[in-house]
Amino acid sequence: MWLVRSFCLGMVMIIAVDVANAEPECNDRDAVVASDTLAKKLFKAAVVFHPALVLKRHWPSRQKEVASYIQAGEKKYSIYTLVSPDCQAHFIKRTRQND
Repeated sequence: MWLVRSFCLGMVMIIAVDVANAEPECNDRDAVVASDTLAKKLFKAAVVFHPALVLKRHWPSRQKEVASYIQAGEKKYSIYTLVSPDCQAHFIKRTRQND
């Protein structure tokens, strides 16, 4: 009986420590908005022609890699950003589509 109690107590302690160490994370919607906002700032007149996608979540750093799809004039671009846990987008690269 004492073994079961100590096991349960140990599990409660592990869960409590894990919850206490949990860092806030930018949710997917906010990450998409932050990425689209940064992508639009790169061009004078730009519109989103396809909804952005969260491609990857980097586990150790809790950053998300997001692809935004922007059209500036006749040209379409994919803008890749890293979004930090506090929802700050950082530019990675830009590619042109259909070239």
